[in-house]
Amino acid sequence: MIKSGDRNAADRLLVWISQKKFESEVIIGLNIIEAFNLGAFFEFREVRNSINAASHLSDWLLKANFNQADRLFQFRYAYAPPKRAELPESLRRSFSAFNGVPRMFHSHLSHLERWSGMPFCKRWQHEWEWLQATELRSQGDPSYFFHGNRELTGQFDFADRETYVSAYLRTLSFAASEWELPHSIAQQHSRAALTLNRGLAGIAPVERPGWSDGILLGERDPKSVASAIWAAAASSASPGHILAALRAVEVDGTGYAVFEFDVVTGSAAALANPDKPDDCKWSFLANPARYEGGFYSSPDIGFKPKSRRLCGKVITLDVGRSLVDLAQYVHLPSPHADQPRSEIGCVESGMEMLGGGSPIAFWQHWYSDWEPACPHQVSHLVGYKTTVSRDFLEAFCERNFLKSAVWCSVKSGTRQYRYTEFQDREEGFWIDI
Repeated sequence: MIKSGDRNAADRLLVWISQKKFESEVIIGLNIIEAFNLGAFFEFREVRNSINAASHLSDWLLKANFNQADRLFQFRYAYAPPKRAELPESLRRSFSAFNGVPRMFHSHLSHLERWSGMPFCKRWQHEWEWLQATELRSQGDPSYFFHGNRELTGQFDFADRETYVSAYLRTLSFAASEWELPHSIAQQHSRAALTLNRGLAGIAPVERPGWSDGILLGERDPKSVASAIWAAAASSASPGHILAALRAVEVDGTGYAVFEFDVVTGSAAALANPDKPDDCKWSFLANPARYEGGFYSSPDIGFKPKSRRLCGKVITLDVGRSLVDLAQYVHLPSPHADQPRSEIGCVESGMEMLGGGSPIAFWQHWYSDWEPACPHQVSHLVGYKTTVSRDFLEAFCERNFLKSAVWCSVKSGTRQYRYTEFQDREEGFWIDI
């Protein structure tokens, strides 16, 4: 609406931002301007004046979108007074019981604590206690509702999570003001509180492929169904490209099925092993704030003879609020495939990876039909596929004396009625290509 010239929509966004007292909630509004590249539709002064809870991150977002944002003073940042806030002891104890906040925030502050010797984690709790005392955001006992996987359970209580994130941003403000933490370091760590990013926000899902319907197993052999899915998806690859990773999902009231495929490289002996191949979860982005840039890898990564998936999960270290669900599904060739200097970028229909200016891989996604009875065993209804250049894969295998094969993991379940428990089943196997 804003891009179409609807000034009312732009004004409503500014009003929404101006009503927020929490730093993290201000970021949600500013992040829309950043993610969808809307800076040209606003005046810098009107956006700046709408911010009533400034932080290192709000200033970073302003500078990223407005050339005029060159004189933003850090005295605008708020943090708690030195004395301890008056709180019921039961509420004070709930700080460490709440599982709805991604561990990334604690990891960032623990790193700064080791680096500086200052008590960042205790300060985080101090800031949180003052927000609880002044805003009374916590309702009941949040730890009752939060257990298990933080990235999944963290979706339920928005208000409590924002209290923690605002306390995190205020901790960085305090450290920069009182502990001489460089503002550049505080700003870098503040980006863990981003909710959206410019790359992923512009990627639209493609139409759900027809072959992803009708994949519930029933009494059918999983390997036969998997082979049919892979063959149908592979036939739609562009000329010169082959399928490298695939995820297909289907759910209805009494059944679900999730098929995940990966091209795997390794020696002939490794590919004959029935064990599950290694994951490649150590791929990172050089510029995660906008989900664009090049790969870099940690120092201990190198070629290993064990079978490994060709494509790895492209993890963004700076998207910390678990609101960018799509990020965990992006799969592209990993650095172990001799491509540490590859460039990646987002386009409307997906994400492309280039090497030397030539396309190496392309990733795109779609959504399965939503069902109110979607079981927690599925958790997300995102399907995706990754294609890679045939020449790229063949050259990689030839250089390293490797062979390739396809590994499939299947998770499925059936039940008699919508309200009964699923009888779950998981298995993995190699399929012929």
